[in-house]
Amino acid sequence: MNTIKALFFDVDNTIYTHRIHDFPASTQQALNRLKDKGYRIGVATSRCRYEVSNLPSFFREFPFDAAIFDGGALVMGEQEVIASFPLQQEQVYRLISHCEQKHIPVRYSTFDKDCLTTPCPHSIRDEFFKLYMNMPTVKPYEGEEVYNMLAYPQGDIQRKQIKELMKDAFIVTHSSNTLEITAENVDKSKGVEAMAAHWGISVHDVACFGDGANDVGMLRAAGIGVAMGNGNPKAKAAADHICGSIDEDGLYHFCKRMEWI
Repeated sequence: MNTIKALFFDVDNTIYTHRIHDFPASTQQALNRLKDKGYRIGVATSRCRYEVSNLPSFFREFPFDAAIFDGGALVMGEQEVIASFPLQQEQVYRLISHCEQKHIPVRYSTFDKDCLTTPCPHSIRDEFFKLYMNMPTVKPYEGEEVYNMLAYPQGDIQRKQIKELMKDAFIVTHSSNTLEITAENVDKSKGVEAMAAHWGISVHDVACFGDGANDVGMLRAAGIGVAMGNGNPKAKAAADHICGSIDEDGLYHFCKRMEWI
């Protein structure tokens, strides 16, 4: 029996493809039809609020009911903050101090800013611009509330040192040189659970779509977890279903098969 009342979607490589830097037409159609059918629609991304500012107009204009930013640490309804789970200030200082001593680039996000503590190598700058079409501000940390951090260790030793240093936080390994850090036990599932509670529904009445290692928590927590065909093996292992890839209109066809649209 279909009890799904709300759907959350990861952004990058789930509803937004970097191949064309846009939302596929089939994805736009699916989201519009889901909205017309009365489902609540949200996004769950590790991007901060600043990092969605340059996404195409469809994202900025679509009437999302909720947006989970910073890997689950900042949960927003249509306008208002529903819940937030920032890192402890001491944790932020600890990681930044370590990374500066080791000359490891580190990025941190606040409510309205995306910042690098020091200038970073061109390779990381190029990666940022390719992904987000903008660049973080270079600014020392001054005690602001921080929701999400990225560290860029070079090699196994630096990566292991950061994981040991930040063992009281939640860490997702995106690649050999990218670690995403949020507060302890905070991943996208935390945001989905907070939003479901705000709406007065069970998390079992929520479907979640994702492709990455940072989607694992919400794919497991959801009533229906769907991994993209182009997804990370960890996401696929955590999901109840695997749909076609973003370039194969997988999301649209899955929603159609489930008779949601």
